Amino acid sequence: MSKIKLVVFDMDGTLLQPRSCWAQIHDHFGTDNRDMLKLYVEHKISDQEFVKADVKTWEEKSDVKVDEEYVNSILDQIEPTDGAEELVAGLHKKGIETIFLTGGIKFLADKWAKQWNMKKPLANDLIDGKDGHLMVHINASGHAKGPVMDQLLKKMELSKENVAAVGDTVVDLPLFERAGLSIAVNTNQKDVFENANYHHNGDLRELINIISTW
Repeated sequence: MSKIKLVVFDMDGTLLQPRSCWAQIHDHFGTDNRDMLKLYVEHKISDQEFVKADVKTWEEKSDVKVDEEYVNSILDQIEPTDGAEELVAGLHKKGIETIFLTGGIKFLADKWAKQWNMKKPLANDLIDGKDGHLMVHINASGHAKGPVMDQLLKKMELSKENVAAVGDTVVDLPLFERAGLSIAVNTNQKDVFENANYHHNGDLRELINIISTW
């Protein structure tokens, strides 16, 4: 029987196809946030400042109102990674729980978590604000996944050896540090796969055996 009781998944680029659901929205509008992303990665702007700048660029580019319903319709076009559904179902059959811990958007995480019978996700709310503009409630900052995972494991009364983490970028490294088994998937970022127990490319179904026999 596996020691693993819970698998903590990043969402974007891991179980869902696009590297970033935020970038998916930029692609839709034909906008570019690379300068702001650089500042965010360098910790020079906050999550709130980053998202506020994103929303402003979308609004400036769009001929119609950019609200929660519109953005969610864009996110609805996102598809799972090959084998994602089967991986989650296979883990559940082995008695292993699953959850999203993502800097992505909660609407998207809720949608797939519900469809795949995962635990309630930890993600960020992008919702209509009282001022008529989209606003974000940060529940899982890309800069602070580690503390969020600490709280999760404390709540579930799980130790490090009982947890696996699956991710694809450097913001997932704090998850890897807190997991007994860490798996980098579909990534060419050296810092990520060199700090994981496994590096996997391709169909995710192959991970069922790795996780369930750990």
